[in-house]
Amino acid sequence: MSKVIRKVVADPPIMTVGDLIDELCRLPDTALVSFHCPMLEQELTFYRLRRRSKAVVEIEVNASPQSIPSAA
Repeated sequence: MSKVIRKVVADPPIMTVGDLIDELCRLPDTALVSFHCPMLEQELTFYRLRRRSKAVVEIEVNASPQSIPSAA
């Protein structure tokens, strides 16, 4: 694993609920939200929210089956 990838994995950016609300509030209620992992070049699908503590919520996603890279 390259140093660049290790750095990205080791220090993920922090997003607060306020940050997320600021981004999403500009969109209409009918807007679709998609998740993408640029490192793996995969689309992700929402799975669930998990409350980890009073101040931490985890958004769980899965790899979208149609975007999983095939082993060549």
